[in-house]
Amino acid sequence: MIEYQLEMSKTEVKPITVQVLDLQEGETVASANITHTPPSGSALTIPKTIASPYIHMLFGPFAVVGLHYVKVQAVGNAASPSKPEVLYLINVKDAGN
Repeated sequence: MIEYQLEMSKTEVKPITVQVLDLQEGETVASANITHTPPSGSALTIPKTIASPYIHMLFGPFAVVGLHYVKVQAVGNAASPSKPEVLYLINVKDAGN
């Protein structure tokens, strides 16, 4: 698993792009599973578009402050297993802090 750490304010919206590097010859990114786990409350549905080998996402705005986890896993169109997961640890603060 690959991990990244970010800091954002509650009101911020940040575009994030993942490039999937371990595709087999002729394989493309067919889909992506994205899971948001907030410190409390309801999870967000993270908007995404796929332009293989890239997964473009928008993080935010977030409803609560604290540590949010966003896990991204690409799925190729070949009969290969899912690709390695990318985990974003996002420390969300109140706007202006």
